[in-house]
Amino acid sequence: MKQLTISVTLMLLSLGAIAQGKTTIGVVPFKNSTSTRYHYNTKSKEITAIQDAVTQVFLATKRFSLVEREKMDQVRSEKQLQQNEDFIDGQVIEQSKSLGAQYIVTGNVSKAQEETSQMRAPIAGTITSRTAEVAFSIKVIDVTTGEIVATNSFTGNGRGKNSFEDALDKVKPDIERFIRENFKITGSIASVEEKNAAGDAVKVLLACGSSVGMQPGYAFKVYEAKELTVDGKKLTRKMTLGRIVVNRVEDENFSVCEVTEGGAAIAQKLAANAKVKCEMINEAGK
Repeated sequence: MKQLTISVTLMLLSLGAIAQGKTTIGVVPFKNSTSTRYHYNTKSKEITAIQDAVTQVFLATKRFSLVEREKMDQVRSEKQLQQNEDFIDGQVIEQSKSLGAQYIVTGNVSKAQEETSQMRAPIAGTITSRTAEVAFSIKVIDVTTGEIVATNSFTGNGRGKNSFEDALDKVKPDIERFIRENFKITGSIASVEEKNAAGDAVKVLLACGSSVGMQPGYAFKVYEAKELTVDGKKLTRKMTLGRIVVNRVEDENFSVCEVTEGGAAIAQKLAANAKVKCEMINEAGK
């Protein structure tokens, strides 16, 4: 197989400052559980290429900051997990947490193969055909609780000269859908920009902008977050206040939003310095 050149340069950037609304993740080196016939070393270029493709999709959503790859590689190498392990132990989670990760992404590759076949054609002569197939699963783990918050499996098939890259390109939309379904943009209301005669909020300034991929039409649920302790476990109760829709993305940090529901409650809670948060409920045109 020719050398794969999928670039993840952005993955190596420093995370000294985390943008408003972004979640910090660490990608643990993917492992493999392939059969004997299709066995690959865990440091093979095929498995690395799959990991890089997943990382690229996370970056492309603009919703994440990444812990440096070299640091996450060290976390994994220090533990040297066995090939057949299907979990990440507490030490890896704690080390990832110390690096600033809020979540870690793990991957398990079950198939990464590329095959070349030849056939004879009456006029064209010998025709060479290349096909590839990838199959893998990913898990997202909350480092605070150690719980798996999202998991899914992905498969892709490719053909042609660059069949392996084609297989990865085919699966990227499914990875993006998985990310968008499980990681909604969240943020805080910076200020009430406009009120009506009754004092209800009509327009608000949301502290999320182009840096996290905001677009006009994105709708958000506005809620008051209350921390409760139940049976010794801290839980967040989300008490819905209303709904806002992005009118205009002002810059990389802020967006102006129209209040479509709950203007009175939103204004009252903000005036009382309550912990008011916003969570995206749907994207523009979707």
